[in-house]
Amino acid sequence: MSANRLKLNAEKTQPQFTGIGTRYQLAKIDSSNLNGSAVDLLRAVTCLDVTLDQELTFADHIRRLTGRCFHSLMQLRSIPSDAY
Repeated sequence: MSANRLKLNAEKTQPQFTGIGTRYQLAKIDSSNLNGSAVDLLRAVTCLDVTLDQELTFADHIRRLTGRCFHSLMQLRSIPSDAY
């Protein structure tokens, strides 16, 4: 990053990471101390509007997607029938 003259804003950047693996592999990760610094282990991350969880089950993504679909259906329900 420094070669491209980019810097991280320390006030906005938090040391966080996510691990991807099986439940047993994730249990081995000590997130309280990684290379001498404390970090937060994120359970899920969102990239390009797709929510990825640690075990790649897509449960969080499906939950969010169905919630958005339900909201859209409820919005369509409120349109009067003579409008179309």
